[in-house]
Amino acid sequence: MMNKFGKELGEFLEYKNISIKEFADRINTTSKNLIDIIKGNIELSQNMIYNISFITGIPVNYIENTEQNYKMDKVIESYLNENHLTIKNYINKFNYKELADKYDVKYRDSKNDYAIAKDILKYLRISNPASLTKENNVIFYKSKNDKPELLALWLERCNRIIENQNIGNYQKENIDNLVKFIRIEAKNYSFDENKLITEFNKNGIFLAIQNDLKGTKVRGAFKVLNNKPAIYITKKHKRYADIYFALLHELAHCKSDFNRAKSGSIITIYDEKETEDYEIRADKQALNWMVPDKIYEDIKYDFNKIEKLDVVKSFYVYRLAIDNIIEFSNELYQKYNPVIDD
Repeated sequence: MMNKFGKELGEFLEYKNISIKEFADRINTTSKNLIDIIKGNIELSQNMIYNISFITGIPVNYIENTEQNYKMDKVIESYLNENHLTIKNYINKFNYKELADKYDVKYRDSKNDYAIAKDILKYLRISNPASLTKENNVIFYKSKNDKPELLALWLERCNRIIENQNIGNYQKENIDNLVKFIRIEAKNYSFDENKLITEFNKNGIFLAIQNDLKGTKVRGAFKVLNNKPAIYITKKHKRYADIYFALLHELAHCKSDFNRAKSGSIITIYDEKETEDYEIRADKQALNWMVPDKIYEDIKYDFNKIEKLDVVKSFYVYRLAIDNIIEFSNELYQKYNPVIDD
């Protein structure tokens, strides 16, 4: 079938006792063409939609929506066939029930799987399911994530969070201001999302802090929107040093990979051994901001004197654990890098 509305039009003409020839004359087409429309054999042109609406009184937007929904169904069906999926398999890839609860996504018809799929695509602001799985998709620049659907939803959620943020002028020097701010917050064992967002916005950077959907290991992302930097992070372990490290890591990308991020989102995956030079560099920069390398090298084996050391203690024990000098289960680590209170 090439159109969906034709069947409804045929039922309308039958109900109104209007002949094919009479109606064809009214909408300035041939009887054969009208029969093909009713059978769904040809697409409806915009002019034909206007003519049908004018004569029948059926609203143009109703006919257009009917046709658009049908075309989307066909696009989804084609994608499912090519990938050997059922519609239920497909929407399950998006954890659609958790999506509705966690990200407040509304489904117009929660009993219709195709309707759910279309609502998800509408939320993602894409018109073809294949867009998410294309090789070198800019959305997932250099990402090895094996859950592209869930990652896309998290990125879109973050995109929507920052839409109403008003940011100041961004200059590279602003990064130093934010590093100092983070160190002060961490030293005081403070983690205030609104305060962080306000400070980042003031320094010209969009910031979203949003937990992902179950099934991904995303820790953070850095992207550039119309030459304005944006940082997105999750709260995976919910300890002070862990989440500030994620934030500092993305700031390091802001400092060194601004132009690279214009090609798409640079995604950081939790518990994944970094192999890309720019990811390794971002890790090193973040650790150096936490406890400067020169200081750290002199004190890294003096951790029993931690109370006397002039360092951000959660950052210090975090570096010790990263370097396998102490265990993450170590009493000092647990004491000085506690879980953030919700």
